[in-house]
Amino acid sequence: MIDISKILKRAWYILWNYKVLWIFGILLAITAGTAANSGSNARASYSGDGQEWRGPEQYYPETNPEIRETVDEMNEFFEEEVEPLFATEQRAIRTAIWIVVSVFAFVLLVGALMALVRYPSETAVIRMVDDYEQTGTKVGFRQGWKLGWNRAAFRLWVIDLVVSLPGLLLFLVLVGLGFLIYNNVAHGTEAAAVTTVVASVGCAFLLIFAVAIGSIFLRLLRQFFWRAAALENLGTRDAFRRGWEVFKVNWQSAAVMWLVMLGISIGYGIAMFFLFFLLLVPMVLTIAAGALVAAIPGFLFYWIASLFAPTWVAIIIGVVLAMPVFGVIAASPLLLLDGWFKVFESIIWTLTFREMKVFESLHPAAEVPAEAK
Repeated sequence: MIDISKILKRAWYILWNYKVLWIFGILLAITAGTAANSGSNARASYSGDGQEWRGPEQYYPETNPEIRETVDEMNEFFEEEVEPLFATEQRAIRTAIWIVVSVFAFVLLVGALMALVRYPSETAVIRMVDDYEQTGTKVGFRQGWKLGWNRAAFRLWVIDLVVSLPGLLLFLVLVGLGFLIYNNVAHGTEAAAVTTVVASVGCAFLLIFAVAIGSIFLRLLRQFFWRAAALENLGTRDAFRRGWEVFKVNWQSAAVMWLVMLGISIGYGIAMFFLFFLLLVPMVLTIAAGALVAAIPGFLFYWIASLFAPTWVAIIIGVVLAMPVFGVIAASPLLLLDGWFKVFESIIWTLTFREMKVFESLHPAAEVPAEAK
């Protein structure tokens, strides 16, 4: 059995004495989440007093001509560009499909950009800690990034993808069950609909429970797969095999460490609840700083968009593209705390993997005596 208290103390020491790791921790914290029915009355609004409808002349005072002009432009845009997309049932279906495809493509793009930062950062932290334990040498951010920007980072992504497959398959099965329920309720008999709903709900609960248990186990194994790929420079298949070997020999230590990390995670969550209120005062300053800094790219994108788009569209583009900058700066105290925790967690599992390899070398599998063969 490995010395868990020794690993925790050493991880705590490394966290506070190897501050370049904090930068990668923040990167990990950042990367580790209508069609209006306009008709002839689209520009009229109910007053809210239960007496009468008021037209645009009363709703948009003459003292706000710019607001009135902007809203009129929005109404005109929706009437001319958006409403025709939903004019018929076929057009509405095609539009809905394009919206889903566009959102999916956007999510894939954002996910790819996040992965290009997350997995090199994961690899860098693992290798930097391992090198520090071997040589006692600390490296800067640039050298650390070089340690992470290689094939091992891609292998970590592949391993993560494989570990996440049960969740994806569960989602597809639940969607299929949803369509099955809808089809039987809409077109089947009442008895068939009730039977389908009961059976589908029962299957869904069993699948969710099984996948939840399996995902917990796979995420524990992922810690070993990742370090086999990053520290021993193994391919994906060999990393799975080597990680499983290390876990199989040390499964008791791995289980105890997982329970310890579960307790630490729960404690961290409780602490963060109270720390959030303590950080409200400094976060007021970071929110103000975020607004000032984000205003620069926001106005830049607004100016570029205003050259070819209506004013309200340019405003939306500027705000949307400025929000990531604002969010990172505004939430920087929370990101720092979360980064510390993620680095601490990674250090613990790296030290655990190293200790298990040492334990494995000191206690090789017993050979079968010759007389017993």
